[in-house]
Amino acid sequence: MLNQSRFIYLATILQLLLILLMLPAWQWWSLGCFLLLNGLAFLQAFDKAPVLSLRLVNILAALCVVALVLAGRQLGAMNFLMHILVLSALLRLLALSKQKEARQLVWVHYFILGCSFLFHQSIAMASLILLAFVLNLLLQYLLFAVQMPSNRQLRADSRFLLLLLPLWLGLFLLFPRLAPLWQLPSAQQAITGLANEIEPGTIEQLVQSNATAFRVRFDGPLPPQSERYWRAKVFEHFDGRRWSVQQGFHHPGRPRSRDYPNQATELRYQIIAEPSFQRSVFTLGVPTQWSPELEALPAALLGYNRTINQRISYQISSVTAAVPLTDVQEKHWNLLTGDHNQRSQQLASVLLADHPEPHDFAEALLAYFRQHAFFYTLNPPPLGQNSVDDFLFQSRAGFCSHYASASALLFRQAGIPARVVGGYLGGDWYQEQHYLLVRQRDAHAWVEYLVDDVWHSLDPTAAIAPDRVLNGLDSALSDADMAFLTGGLFGQLPLLSQLRLQLLHLDYYWSVWVLGFNQQRQDALWRSFTAFWQQWRQLLWLSLLITLSLVLLAVAWCWHRRKKRCSVTEQLQKSIPALANKLPQQSISKALHSLAEQAPSQQMLLHSVQILYERSIFASDQSAQQELLRLLKQHRRQLTQLGKK
Repeated sequence: MLNQSRFIYLATILQLLLILLMLPAWQWWSLGCFLLLNGLAFLQAFDKAPVLSLRLVNILAALCVVALVLAGRQLGAMNFLMHILVLSALLRLLALSKQKEARQLVWVHYFILGCSFLFHQSIAMASLILLAFVLNLLLQYLLFAVQMPSNRQLRADSRFLLLLLPLWLGLFLLFPRLAPLWQLPSAQQAITGLANEIEPGTIEQLVQSNATAFRVRFDGPLPPQSERYWRAKVFEHFDGRRWSVQQGFHHPGRPRSRDYPNQATELRYQIIAEPSFQRSVFTLGVPTQWSPELEALPAALLGYNRTINQRISYQISSVTAAVPLTDVQEKHWNLLTGDHNQRSQQLASVLLADHPEPHDFAEALLAYFRQHAFFYTLNPPPLGQNSVDDFLFQSRAGFCSHYASASALLFRQAGIPARVVGGYLGGDWYQEQHYLLVRQRDAHAWVEYLVDDVWHSLDPTAAIAPDRVLNGLDSALSDADMAFLTGGLFGQLPLLSQLRLQLLHLDYYWSVWVLGFNQQRQDALWRSFTAFWQQWRQLLWLSLLITLSLVLLAVAWCWHRRKKRCSVTEQLQKSIPALANKLPQQSISKALHSLAEQAPSQQMLLHSVQILYERSIFASDQSAQQELLRLLKQHRRQLTQLGKK
């Protein structure tokens, strides 16, 4: 019989966890509705009120579905289905009256738990999902049990789960890694990381986030800080204030084949990227090889084959060389300046007159920034529509995007094709864990200018804040800015900082060994296993034969021991029929003790039978077993009459 109040109490707690797990899918109004329905179910169980009528539940369902349909465009298909799932579970709980309905609710919970991995991949959220899974298992147990599980039952269930662990591990390692069976368009999620356009102030806002952007594991030595320019986007269209990604003139494909210089370094690395709800991925230099789920984009960039709404892992090989020209139209598009920023045009003409060569012009531009009172700051003053003129001749204070924007426009005004590149610079290296952590605050912008069909990188920030390039952002910021980025006073506490760092490392290992175990790594595991088998085949066959023999011997011994135990038990029950009335509720030892209290005349005999039985069963005493059988045979008549009136 189902204890309805206790079941609903636990179900409301579980559904609250499910609502929190699905938080990225909710709108503010749907979250409020779900919390209200969940609270109503809890009050219903607390007051022991009758369940809602089916008519009222259908009315609530119709109203909610109409609201969801009206908001379907903002929700997206996947989030719409998540709303329907959670809504069905909440309404089922409000009208719960039969055990069959409770079983349906439990299975819906299992499905929602599986769907929660669409939104979360971190180890912390996986632990929360595991907690919800255990709670749902408890609900399922309550459907078939009249009381909570005893300690003995819990120990037995724990042993059973431990036996399942090797099977689970084997399935994880050896079961084919299937690609997603379906892909549903999600809602309009907020883009994290670099967007498709930048203007004064955008990178500064991104830098204020201490969140993880991606992590990198190198197969070889770590490149120096000054060479860790992670390219993600190329901005080629300029409207006088903002730079944006140029659409519609590039043809995706690999860069033109060319011989890279001898000093070019080849790098192989694995990137674990956080969800950005974009397709851009991060590369060093010019990519030469990449994972199958990546595809070539213009300007030697790479993109994921779908929107990155989960944590992903991919492999890349690249060379640290200048980016070759990939489209002949790039020269034309990267010379356009527009009719804005006229004062900067005069400055470009002056610099070009004394330095007509592109590389000399670049050096002159850096010297101009050094020789004038320019400042590197996280809080620059606002700029107008002619942002470059305002920056160069009025504020002269800015962040990396200010210097990159001004430099790219000056190059173009001098007749040199140029563009702004957005990505990340540097990262924090953890030697013991052997990975590089790149945060959102490592976002950066620099310039690429074209000479002889090759794009050369130039970072004008290096002229103003060289420590930013050589030692990372932390060395270029004030103490007040660093306190803000690290979480204020609490973020600077050593204990909390160390705890947060250790949790970050743990989450990294989870990403590498669990989330990153893809089809390629599984194939590599099979290849290594095959090679190991070929090398040690004879020894492995011998070990397998010995192990199988030992297992068979153990099974035979257990079967023989159980047979002897059964034979003694069966003989005892046959000799004392009165035990049959007590055995379902009591053990044989307790049943013999109870019979001895009921028959004082046979108390000594039953006490001897109990001692011999326990010695033969629990101590495997052969002499006690023989003595017990002899005693049962000798006193068969007295033992048969026990319990009879």
